[in-house]
Amino acid sequence: MKKDIRKKLIELARLKTPWSYSQLNDQLQLGLNFQNGYDRDLIGEWLGEISRHEFEKGRPLLSSLVIHQGRDREQGDGFYKLCEELLGTPWEQLKEDKNFEIEKMKECYAFWKEGENYRKYKNDW
Repeated sequence: MKKDIRKKLIELARLKTPWSYSQLNDQLQLGLNFQNGYDRDLIGEWLGEISRHEFEKGRPLLSSLVIHQGRDREQGDGFYKLCEELLGTPWEQLKEDKNFEIEKMKECYAFWKEGENYRKYKNDW
């Protein structure tokens, strides 16, 4: 499951396209019900594991490409809490900085657009 999610996030990075949690759920047929707290936690856990893996390898956080579909179109609190864990900056401070989320997305776009990075790391799970 996580391997498929990671593969899709890499495709999205190459297309410079974020997706909502619902798009990810629907397109990959994950079968999650986001009205259910367990399922919301589960997708957050999966995305967190993927981004931790990428961070440990020195690559950008792929979970930055998954956003809420509402008007704010920003990442969920879990993304910012993961960034606090990885980067040491309080998550509330990161969330207030609207450039932070955009920069994390741009890092993904730039890294995965590079053909050499794509060839070397697309299957590194």
